[in-house]
Amino acid sequence: MVRMSDILKKKMEAAGFPRPEANQLGSPKDLNQGQGEHKPQEMQIAKAMKETQPDKAVSQSLYLTGLSLAKEILNNAKSAEPINLVSLKDLVAKIVDHLLLGDKELLSLFYENSQENYLYAHAINVLILSIDLGLALGFNKSKLNELGLAAFLHDIGMSKLEEIYLQPRSLSEEEYNQIKKHPLWGAEILAQLKDIPGAITLAVKEEHERMNAKGYPEGLNGTQISEYARIIGLIDVYEALTHERSYRKKYLAHEAIKELLINSASLFDQAILKVLINQVGLYPIGSWVELNTNEIGKVITNNEEFPLRPVVKLIFDSVGLRLSEPRVVNLAKQLNLFIKRPLSDEEVLKKIKEEVDNEKST
Repeated sequence: MVRMSDILKKKMEAAGFPRPEANQLGSPKDLNQGQGEHKPQEMQIAKAMKETQPDKAVSQSLYLTGLSLAKEILNNAKSAEPINLVSLKDLVAKIVDHLLLGDKELLSLFYENSQENYLYAHAINVLILSIDLGLALGFNKSKLNELGLAAFLHDIGMSKLEEIYLQPRSLSEEEYNQIKKHPLWGAEILAQLKDIPGAITLAVKEEHERMNAKGYPEGLNGTQISEYARIIGLIDVYEALTHERSYRKKYLAHEAIKELLINSASLFDQAILKVLINQVGLYPIGSWVELNTNEIGKVITNNEEFPLRPVVKLIFDSVGLRLSEPRVVNLAKQLNLFIKRPLSDEEVLKKIKEEVDNEKST
């Protein structure tokens, strides 16, 4: 039987990714690190990192502020009312600072589903992951702030098309042709605003251009497409794949990565795609996984050197019962453990329901 992990590893190698060692375990020297007692300096560094981690409640508040601001900006654009860029710039700057400090909560919130108009969550999600990708690409704070603004505003032209994009079905060819006008409309809206750098307007106009010249609105190719647009265009698609739409269920993260590698390789900048996969991992922060022991948990940190071996917070034991105290395991160090399969939110909810039903019956 062909395993998903084998398919992905072959595709990643074909795309230029380094070939992982067997089981992603690394060399014997690497494996010995962290097995004994921690050195005082290492303990101090770990303590300092813990103390500088942003507060989860603050991160959640930032995310909710982003949802509210997206709703306000899209509605104002729709009715041709003034757009509050001061609040947006402040939000972007705060999110940049949080991600610079290694905020994992914002990255986890990326995968949550919003019950409102999906464009609100889409705006803040694309902002978060675009900045995270910009960090990995070595952008300075000035570029991160520009990229973040462009990412948040990339679909502002869709404000004119609400009756079409909220249809609970696939769009007709005529409707899709209308949708394809939104980058130009977005650029026109931003061109009327003060204090918007040209690079942001250009990114909004070009984020649906593709490397093989089969995008829109102008059919640009390769490096004719601005760097911000190449980043946002990729994140835009990844975000859409990993979230529900009225006409389809969401892809699990590894399924979305497979889709990008197999079916969309000629559409996106391969160097940027490689960085995205390194950042989100095959098992992104916030995703549910089942281990070979049948224990179930949530990914809380990725191991960059070992993408198949993240840090997991175990919630359910091997027989499906909720642990009284969640247990954190680093799969890069617990070599007898490995991920058997990723789980959907629906599978986990079913597990919780079964547990509740069993408690009631006893």
